[in-house]
Amino acid sequence: MAFLKQPPLPLAAQRMVWLSRAISAVALVVAVYAGARWAAAGHTVIAFLFLTIGVAYVLATWVSPLSPLLWVAIGGMVAVLVILDLNTVTITLAVATVILFWLRGKKQGSPIDPSKLRLMSPDSVMPGAEEFVEELKALGWRHVGSYGTNSSTPITASVLVNSDMDRFAEVTDMVIGIESRFEGGRYLVTHNSGRATLPPNYLANDVLAATPTELAAAHQHALQILTGRGAIPLPIDDETVVADAIASEVEAIEWSKQHPTGGLFNFGGGVGALDSSSVSAQRIEVWL
Repeated sequence: MAFLKQPPLPLAAQRMVWLSRAISAVALVVAVYAGARWAAAGHTVIAFLFLTIGVAYVLATWVSPLSPLLWVAIGGMVAVLVILDLNTVTITLAVATVILFWLRGKKQGSPIDPSKLRLMSPDSVMPGAEEFVEELKALGWRHVGSYGTNSSTPITASVLVNSDMDRFAEVTDMVIGIESRFEGGRYLVTHNSGRATLPPNYLANDVLAATPTELAAAHQHALQILTGRGAIPLPIDDETVVADAIASEVEAIEWSKQHPTGGLFNFGGGVGALDSSSVSAQRIEVWL
């Protein structure tokens, strides 16, 4: 089934996914136990409800690997425990989970200090991002430089440009972004992750969990839509593209710090891919 197919993930993401799936499996066991107890007591409807929720919960963690599933799994386990046995311990766990969700929402801005971003060796590639870079190269993109930081959260972003010289890509081990610049300091940004807010001069084109090939195709489709609206991307200069990428990153980070996504259950689902829908047309109109 196509919707169950997921692109390969970096090792760090795989570990998080498998941990969250393991926790959700434990939650399923708890749900089965609770369902069995209710069934033994003659409450078959409640027992069926427990089993249905448990199964749906596990399926959700297997279908959406790039969601923050660890949070979802822990929250689900607490919910099951509260329903199973409402007492001081489970109430405390529930309150603690709500607080953690709230803190998570307050800290959804980028952990990177923009003042520490600097040029790296031109051919630098972050460990875990090699396959992504090679996939773009196979599509005709060129690696023209890199930037990053060696702080407590070391990150290297490889910058690649495509053969049409109207877009550049920034590739790390977790996040891939493709950007095109337009008049008026505007950007079209195609991301495989939608976890941060963006300034109003940025038009988001979120294709969560997409491979580099899928992102490149989505960006091309978005450019075709914008061209039809008279928005033509500016040409990319090899000599300045890395500096442009850093400036774009700094702008986005500063904005996200001032405007965190927040929200108790905001999992960074992004605003979706640009298409021919009326919703996309409205977003493009505002951006234009």
